[in-house]
Amino acid sequence: MTYDDLSSAPLDGSDVAVLHDLRETVDRLDPSPAGLTDRIKFALTVRALQAEVAELTRAPTALTRGDDAQDEPDQAMTVTFSTDSVSIMITVSPLGDGTARVDGWLTCEVPEVELARPDGRRDRVEVQDGRFAFAAVSTGPAYLVVHPLGDRTVLTPTFTI
Repeated sequence: MTYDDLSSAPLDGSDVAVLHDLRETVDRLDPSPAGLTDRIKFALTVRALQAEVAELTRAPTALTRGDDAQDEPDQAMTVTFSTDSVSIMITVSPLGDGTARVDGWLTCEVPEVELARPDGRRDRVEVQDGRFAFAAVSTGPAYLVVHPLGDRTVLTPTFTI
């Protein structure tokens, strides 16, 4: 039997068992970095939208990690993102029950702002005079999506609420 004959044969139970063992070994010895799938989804979303990604421009004590690797990251209190066309500032106020209030300000004309989660959940609120607020959103990773009138969509990097 030649290699070409083997390559066209269907997989049997022993092939599936070998592939399963190989996957477990790779996962144990060289696991994917934490958050990799979320970063890939974000990159694909940006590419699909042909959006402009805002840069984190100011975040005093935001998104830092404690001494113990098991510590949770510090929550960002005030964060500013900017692009050539828009600046976005948000303030996160923990409410103590696993939720937080997110207040924000924009420098562009938009009817609404979207708070999106890597798992697909989305919340939208109206913008009035450049100001918006999400009254009580669950804590965890999120990013903002802004659709400026007559300009490209703007996405912020993922931040922790």
